[in-house]
Amino acid sequence: MKKTPPNRRGITFEVGAQLEARDSLKNWYAANIEKIDYEDEKVLIHYRQWSHRYDEWFDWASPYLRPLERIQLRREGLQDDCTIPFSFVTSGINFF
Repeated sequence: MKKTPPNRRGITFEVGAQLEARDSLKNWYAANIEKIDYEDEKVLIHYRQWSHRYDEWFDWASPYLRPLERIQLRREGLQDDCTIPFSFVTSGINFF
């Protein structure tokens, strides 16, 4: 029986799909899925603009994989899945 990848918002588990991956030095990089191992539930990640010698296998449920869309959210100053607190400024006093 063929296993299926988890349903993760913003990540499509198919060869060539774009996402972000965190390397062993805890840096996030834009990456692509190169291969999928359905038996071991892993994906081979290629960091874009890096040599293939740095490609890494990740469990497909790894927290070190995230949607590429988060880059755009950070550029816009928005937080994914967060609400911005509403505050009042009256007479120099902030109310939260």
